[in-house]
Amino acid sequence: MTIYVDVIFIENLLLNFIILCATAIIGKSKIHIFNFLLSSSFGSLYAILNYIINLNMFENFLLKLFISSFMILISFDNKKPKIFFKNLIMFYLTSFTFGGVSFMLLFFISPENVIYENGHFIGTYPIKITIIGGILGFLIITLVAKFIKDKTQNTLCDLEIFLNKKKIHIKTLIDSGNLLKEPITNQDVIVVQKSSLEDLIDKKILNEAIEMVNGKIIGDMSEDIYKLKFKVIPFSALGNENGVLIGFKPDYIKIYSEEEIVKKDVIVGIYDGKLSKTNLYTSLIGLGCFRKEGVKNENFTNA
Repeated sequence: MTIYVDVIFIENLLLNFIILCATAIIGKSKIHIFNFLLSSSFGSLYAILNYIINLNMFENFLLKLFISSFMILISFDNKKPKIFFKNLIMFYLTSFTFGGVSFMLLFFISPENVIYENGHFIGTYPIKITIIGGILGFLIITLVAKFIKDKTQNTLCDLEIFLNKKKIHIKTLIDSGNLLKEPITNQDVIVVQKSSLEDLIDKKILNEAIEMVNGKIIGDMSEDIYKLKFKVIPFSALGNENGVLIGFKPDYIKIYSEEEIVKKDVIVGIYDGKLSKTNLYTSLIGLGCFRKEGVKNENFTNA
């Protein structure tokens, strides 16, 4: 069978470009067409080199790692090492998926016109395989990514906290391990970042409350701090067996999950720190808060 170098180059250029585009779309990165074409060209040159020169397994692995890393460096804005490795892993996952789909299609389209030489399938099939495999591979990855995203989103929900005719809207993580309760009333405790509560409670009052629970004596305290009737909530966690949170009782809260839940018997614990490094959520809510109290929404009015 006659093998044309230009055909191998174009076929691999097309496949590499599709993989890079899929990697960018799934990873929510910007598509740079010129950079992608340049990067795909290097990948195609590797395919030709690997066909001409018979490398051993170790040499082939190192060359593949170098070429793929170089392609990612050219294609994307890798401002941090973390972003580079994220794009590289996504590129590999996309390549493996496309390769698997193409390998499957190989035996359904034209196996009689295909030969396997120096680690490559060569024949009259590739353009057809590349296009169909690229489309199917992209659809598979997109569906899997959407499924994972939906599963992740199922652990998050929207939360509204109402207090003194004010309200805030925040994202909360449904934490099955959050069994925290206020010891006197036995009410469930929602842990909320202090920074998220500043539109609900004056920042000065929040800071004074945190300082009080830390044992600091404040000379000129705001009178409003007493009106909120802050509660001390003991807790234990890994690395902090005798922790203490300060909390307050809101007028009521609304949880927006599969259905809207209104709850009055709950305490909001103030956390002086960050709960999520990516700010995906700013509060933690336990499963106990999803028990209904039998309160109708219309009994409450939004201020």
